[in-house]
Amino acid sequence: MKKILLLLSFFCLGIITSSAQYTILFNFNDTNGREPFGSLTLNGNALYGTTYYGGTHGLGCVFKIDTNGNNYKDLFDFSGSNGELPNGPVTLFGGKLYGTTAIGGANGDGIIFSLDTNGSSCKDLFDFNGTTGKYPFGALTISGNLMYGITNFGGIHDSGCVFTIDTDGSGYKDLFDFNGTNGSIPDGVTLSGSKLYGTTNYGGANKMGVVFSIDTNGNGYKDLFDFNGINGQYPGNSLIISGSKMYGTSEYGGTHDSGTVFAIDTDGTGYKKLFDFNGTNGKEVGAGGGTLTLSGSVLYGVSWLGGTSHRGCLFSVDTNGIKFKKLLDFNNSNGAIPGGSLTLSGNVLFGVALLGGANNDGVIFKIDTNAIASVNEVKANGGIINLFPNPNNGAFTLGVNSEELRANYSVEVYNELGQKVYSQLSTFNSPVSINLSSQPNGVYLYKVITENGGLVGEGKTVIQK
Repeated sequence: MKKILLLLSFFCLGIITSSAQYTILFNFNDTNGREPFGSLTLNGNALYGTTYYGGTHGLGCVFKIDTNGNNYKDLFDFSGSNGELPNGPVTLFGGKLYGTTAIGGANGDGIIFSLDTNGSSCKDLFDFNGTTGKYPFGALTISGNLMYGITNFGGIHDSGCVFTIDTDGSGYKDLFDFNGTNGSIPDGVTLSGSKLYGTTNYGGANKMGVVFSIDTNGNGYKDLFDFNGINGQYPGNSLIISGSKMYGTSEYGGTHDSGTVFAIDTDGTGYKKLFDFNGTNGKEVGAGGGTLTLSGSVLYGVSWLGGTSHRGCLFSVDTNGIKFKKLLDFNNSNGAIPGGSLTLSGNVLFGVALLGGANNDGVIFKIDTNAIASVNEVKANGGIINLFPNPNNGAFTLGVNSEELRANYSVEVYNELGQKVYSQLSTFNSPVSINLSSQPNGVYLYKVITENGGLVGEGKTVIQK
């Protein structure tokens, strides 16, 4: 439950561009917010989100920013009595933003709020009191004039509940209380038809979490699937639904106990573990409360930790579990500990990292999925290029033997952000000695290019010092 325990200024530094692939749109600095938490909500050319801390009172804020990184605005600052520590995305409906805060409000157990998109008219719609729920978490799902959500704790058994409430703040109803046996600490619900689907972080037959469904009127609760460690452990996010299939992640469990991506039918059958994380390619997926993002047959997601620098990473995997790609390693300078979900617009994914960046207070970023393919899908060089040793400590030799190269050529090396860190001209069939010992550990892409700009071959090398 790092989203509860994570306790780690507004001066606009402008847009910092790392490459055509990955761009830091904004660096938080505590005054303007700290530790952005949850997914970004897209409306036209504007992105809306929340920070867990920071702002005028240090208790979090709601913000707005253009998709190009301009015009950041702190729309509203929480002060405790009107809510404290917003810990999920805001949901846009009817020209208003709806969300929750983890604590604060009249009873200190969190609130549901609404806010105009310009930051005015913030209303405390409902104050939780423990019995009605405690520590609301994640996005609110809206259908008609009804909102649905969950609380991590509270309810009759203090194991969390599913609730509904009108968008005007009336008609609150505790639909279902978890008791441990049927699940504990729910992490979000997704609406499909007349049913809500979700996961619990703990509880169930093996005390490792469940997938559940429940009718929108609170009847017909079903424990659809119990995790057992091998098939995943502690699912920590909402589910994404496509047709009769649901996709999700678990924070732990699987072959390497570093988390999984899974698929399951909406009736609870057909469970399939699509991918096992191993730490290097990600760890604790979904710990930040995010869902997977589906585009066609590709799922995009973030891992809270893991990756080359153990600061989290971005990934994609096909819905059949094939073609997994680690898209980006966070290394603190480009952000650290990504949370929430990725928001897709065209070919661009938008997201947040809780920490790292210029002030170590978190960043808003975007990544171009078109550029991802060009950087990460290396071409086979058919034995033309020989790089050794690989892995290495930053010092290596690259040899080229090709009939295409009867003249000079150049060698270029790029880091994981797509930044060129090395370029060297060489003559036909002469090996190139390269020293990148000043560069950090990680995966690097090298390219061999003819004088006319033609690509002879490319590949990857790993620096491990």
